[in-house]
Amino acid sequence: MSKDKSFDERYQEKDTPWELHRPDHNLIDFVTALSLHPGPAIDLGCGTGDNSIWLASQGFTVTGCDLSATALEQARAKAANANVSCTFQQGDFLEHLPAGAPFSFAFDRGCFHTFDDPAVRNCFVARVAEILAPGGQWFSIIGNKDEERGDRPGPPQLSAWEVMAAVEPCFEVISFKRGHFDFSQAQAPLAWLCHLRKR
Repeated sequence: MSKDKSFDERYQEKDTPWELHRPDHNLIDFVTALSLHPGPAIDLGCGTGDNSIWLASQGFTVTGCDLSATALEQARAKAANANVSCTFQQGDFLEHLPAGAPFSFAFDRGCFHTFDDPAVRNCFVARVAEILAPGGQWFSIIGNKDEERGDRPGPPQLSAWEVMAAVEPCFEVISFKRGHFDFSQAQAPLAWLCHLRKR
């Protein structure tokens, strides 16, 4: 895994260990437990679209956005095969807001934690708040820095303090708990499961 490669290069080379090729069980548990009312939803960093497709199958009107044209091509094919309607948009979320706002629900599985710079994380949070309707909810799955991995590979990690410092200005924290990434390999990395509501 090289940080020098673009996401699109990694999708072209199938170097995408984060891809499950099915919806994430954390998302399914979250939506089910809250009986979240279907509405306009955005999947940030949607990859090949499995979570977007699952949300659409539950009645959400879904927009998935990603940097990778290769990933989105696969996402569109998956949605067509599943016979569900999703809108997939390519672009840099920090530079161009996706069409379709305001959304009532935002989801990201490992997008927020990719930003090393606190100022960029703050910008990402502000953008999420900008596209959400008043009271809109955000469920974010974030690499947890409490885990000491040694040489084991895994997603980027943030401390609880780093997450809170970024989200608190724009979001009320509904729940913030330790969990694990839904992961296709044997040892699932530790995660923060973060449920937020727009202030």
